[in-house]
Amino acid sequence: MSNKVLKPKKASLYQFTQKYSNNIDNCIEFFKSMKWPEGFSCDRCGCHKYYLVKRVGKTKTSYVLECDFMP
Repeated sequence: MSNKVLKPKKASLYQFTQKYSNNIDNCIEFFKSMKWPEGFSCDRCGCHKYYLVKRVGKTKTSYVLECDFMP
């Protein structure tokens, strides 16, 4: 008998895009939870407040979280 520990199966890229492609808010929350499992924290100053910046280019749209710290 084997004592192997089975890891949960990861979703494929296809499954990921099917789940998140129509809901940008859920997609952003997913990536925030991956990078900051205990909540957002700025890499430079440690601030926990942020705002979402939508960047629209010629071929794609991207989203960036920026620190809300004002000196």
